[in-house]
Amino acid sequence: MASSSSTSPDSSTRDAARERAREVADQHARQDKRRRRLLQFGILALVLVILAVIGVVVAQNRAQQIPEAGPVPASANQWGGTVLTADGIRTGESEVEQRDLAEVPEAPETPDESAVPPGVEASAGDEPVQVVIFQDFECVHCADFETENGDALEEAVTSGDITLEYRNLNFLDRATPTMYSSRAAAAAYEVGNQVSTEQYLAFVDEVFSHQGSGGLDDEQLVQIADTHGADIATALEENTWRPMVNVVSQESLANGVSGTPTVFIDGERLGNETFQDALDEAVAAKD
Repeated sequence: MASSSSTSPDSSTRDAARERAREVADQHARQDKRRRRLLQFGILALVLVILAVIGVVVAQNRAQQIPEAGPVPASANQWGGTVLTADGIRTGESEVEQRDLAEVPEAPETPDESAVPPGVEASAGDEPVQVVIFQDFECVHCADFETENGDALEEAVTSGDITLEYRNLNFLDRATPTMYSSRAAAAAYEVGNQVSTEQYLAFVDEVFSHQGSGGLDDEQLVQIADTHGADIATALEENTWRPMVNVVSQESLANGVSGTPTVFIDGERLGNETFQDALDEAVAAKD
């Protein structure tokens, strides 16, 4: 009987089934590989999120671990004020080398707005008018005040009509996750240690120009300070001036300053009148 070289129907069916099985297996393998890759990407993304959260927590913990006592900056008086004059920023004005938060009275339940904080007083004789501004770098109203009056303040300082004292507070630390108010205030102390009156005013103006952004990080504060002639990286990293920020903020609360900006002109708290009118009146009284 002659042999046949043709493939039987059963053999063709088996080959087709095997080929189909291979295709299905390959498809499943590709799907499994795709699922594993997606799972790996998902795990990587989760790890990155966890690391970011840990970074924020570590930063917060570091920011919160501030000693109660600390040194008074060279650019500050013992009440935490940085005094700007036509001749530069006053240094070495403090009668003490350090301040301790434990020695500052607690704030009363109801702020006494008739109180006058220590170091705020009327200027004597023909001395320049004393202007003291209690402000917070996260305060939108402080930013508005700077926009409206910054140029006039600079002119009055550089002309010698006034001395301008800034007390930078941390009332709005709760408004940002990284205690921005405290960090910016500490940065301002270190800037004041190194620069001129004009450079300090420019630093204040630029920092306020970022108000509402959720707070600048330390690197951004360092960059702004560098633009205006100060190297503040080490002081920020080591939280050098944070104890003083806490002291001046608590002391301000204890003496009737419960909001920002709060402004005193020759010992008198600015009320409903415009700042410029009140300033002009005080300067004119010296003539």
